[in-house]
Amino acid sequence: MGEQGESPWLATIARFLRTRSEDVFLLLLDDYAVCGPPRRDVIDRATNLLGTDSRVGFFPLCWYPASSRSSRGDYPGIVALGRYPILLQAGLWRCDWFLKLAARMSDNTSPWGFESAAAPLARDLSMEVCAADIPDPAYVGGHLLDGFDKRDWPLPYHNLMHAGNPEVRHDDFLRREGFDVPSRGLGDTIAKVARATGADRVVGVIERLTGKSCGCGRRKRALNERVPYPYAIHGPGAG
Repeated sequence: MGEQGESPWLATIARFLRTRSEDVFLLLLDDYAVCGPPRRDVIDRATNLLGTDSRVGFFPLCWYPASSRSSRGDYPGIVALGRYPILLQAGLWRCDWFLKLAARMSDNTSPWGFESAAAPLARDLSMEVCAADIPDPAYVGGHLLDGFDKRDWPLPYHNLMHAGNPEVRHDDFLRREGFDVPSRGLGDTIAKVARATGADRVVGVIERLTGKSCGCGRRKRALNERVPYPYAIHGPGAG
């Protein structure tokens, strides 16, 4: 669809969707990473719902905020949402509704601009938004969607970025998935040396024996802030 720097986000997606014949598409932003087994039965029901009920425009694959939730008796385990925002969380969209919303926005609209503009537009171009009937997730600490327990989500996923920077808490996750996580600063470099020499294992044993933290994490963060490096994530398919 064109080079990223030459083609605005919304214009690129709208142009792509106009080349497709499917009624429904899955939208995942590029910093979302699946971190648990998908609930395929729920996703199948959601796909079937969108395929058979043209009044449904969007089905988020996570817990989604709304002022009310009412059961869809014809689809067990699915609820219709009342007074919902428009958020670009991972989800299934009806193509023509997304394009109708996009048509009332500037081609230069960003993902965050889309969310802001779509909320009032959705009142005029109203369609039903449905979601999985799951408990309100417990808050476990962190930013945005990563602050909540995801065990009941149809598609559990991490948001790898926060405020334009890689989310520090997901370094271990990225390493497990085969990605190289460069040092953010001097503190990370020292921590890598400690892992390579085995010093971190010695520290771990001392912490378990004494029951006291060594304060390594705090010192690492402080050194990263004092001597930061340019940061990038490299891995399979990453640029």
